[in-house]
Amino acid sequence: MSAFTLFPRYVRFPRYMRPPERSVEDTSIDYLPGNYPAIEAAVDAKLQRGTEQVVIDLDTLAVLDTDALRDLIALLRRARLKGAQIALRSSRDEILRTLSVTGLDRVFALV
Repeated sequence: MSAFTLFPRYVRFPRYMRPPERSVEDTSIDYLPGNYPAIEAAVDAKLQRGTEQVVIDLDTLAVLDTDALRDLIALLRRARLKGAQIALRSSRDEILRTLSVTGLDRVFALV
């Protein structure tokens, strides 16, 4: 018995074994420090497509400083003017603590 008999060249997998196709658009954006114009453009592009909630991932930040807080608030204002929401995602305790101390954990949705 050869390897070709055990493992045919063209194997068709049943439909239930194929990975699901992603029909939902990914609405998350990585926050890159010092690159506000690019983040603003990405958020605007998602809002123009009709996205109701844009998720900004803050795990790329070491600390959440005042410049980043100011940028996040500006993005939230832009989104609310268009009837959308900004949600924040982070797994870092320092960032979550800063959001809690500033009260922004009650302003932004946290995912």
